[in-house]
Amino acid sequence: MPPIEEYLEKADKLAQDVVNAWGVNMQAGNAPCLTNQFKALFNKACLYQNARRLANNHRQFYMLSEQEASEEQATRQTFAEACRAFYE
Repeated sequence: MPPIEEYLEKADKLAQDVVNAWGVNMQAGNAPCLTNQFKALFNKACLYQNARRLANNHRQFYMLSEQEASEEQATRQTFAEACRAFYE
């Protein structure tokens, strides 16, 4: 089992992979086949991507608050832990 740090390092790519997999399955009509565990992982991926996007937008204009940075890190950690549980 890879350490959580590997999942944290790859969080952006993993989140995009989950979103892409969801999209492919939705387009193919396989929504009923998606497990509850995958749906929960997808939800966490979306929350992480939204927090990351918001933080990056505010970072770009030097407006990132400590709360937003903390939320980004917390959603990243939560997503990485969910990935670890899902893939292993």
